[in-house]
Amino acid sequence: MLETLRDLALRRVLRQSGWSTLRVIGLSSALAALLLAVPLLLAESQPLDGWAFLAALAVGGSLNALAFWGYGRAIALEDLSLVLPLINLSPLVLLLAGWWVLGERPSPSAVAGVGLLVLGALLLGRSRRGGPSPGGMAGLGQLWASPGCRWMLLVAVIWGVAATMDKLGVQAGGSVLWVLSLQLVIGGSLLGLSLPGGQASGPAAAKAGGQAATCWGRVLPFLLVAALAGAVGTVWQMEAIRSTAVVHVIAIKRLSTLFGSGIGVVALGEAEGRRRLLAAAVMVIGAATVLWSALP
Repeated sequence: MLETLRDLALRRVLRQSGWSTLRVIGLSSALAALLLAVPLLLAESQPLDGWAFLAALAVGGSLNALAFWGYGRAIALEDLSLVLPLINLSPLVLLLAGWWVLGERPSPSAVAGVGLLVLGALLLGRSRRGGPSPGGMAGLGQLWASPGCRWMLLVAVIWGVAATMDKLGVQAGGSVLWVLSLQLVIGGSLLGLSLPGGQASGPAAAKAGGQAATCWGRVLPFLLVAALAGAVGTVWQMEAIRSTAVVHVIAIKRLSTLFGSGIGVVALGEAEGRRRLLAAAVMVIGAATVLWSALP
């Protein structure tokens, strides 16, 4: 639920502020890190494996910065009920990587889960906004034709690859320190990339400054909501990862895509709600099936 709240707040800022995705996601991540500073100081410190922590942060921070940028682009460009279910394809990346790189043959349950993922994607990609309903694999073509969907497919691939970095980071430094450091890397890198090449001066600069102040007052509450929801939700996720298998946590977390799709349909009035919710539910079941098949 916290992830859905974060998505709604970020979408509001992205669509109303006129700011770039780099700036919005960077600010949200930086605020999340700031909010976690006090809990980090108050919490009991655990032994820090410095080199392992830094290695996990270098890889995980880079991948997550790219993923969150793509995530912001996706929810800014398309309906939540269309793009959020595509995150469920990330377990498919793990399965295919194990097959191609390690020679691990998928189990029958994993194959069934893949079938559900493909079925859900086909349902999701069918007729949009009243157009003709394509048959067969044409539904996947419609998804690929959407810039927002392409961004979310990239996010699914990146998160499928980066899934193990969180466990390594939490084991090396603890949940709060890992999430704070990760948010700092994401926020710092994206804000750095969003800096303008030059500064305006004169009357134009004064006018832009007044507009910026008005914009800040309008979107700051939503940025704070997004940062708080993201920080708390991610720390809880890392605590769960510390105490159980990563696949269990990811499978449960994928329910957020169903919640987010439901909010998009019910609260935002997004089109073709029944079909998209059915597709999201099918993909959640498929993702859970693939993940559970990976357990010994």
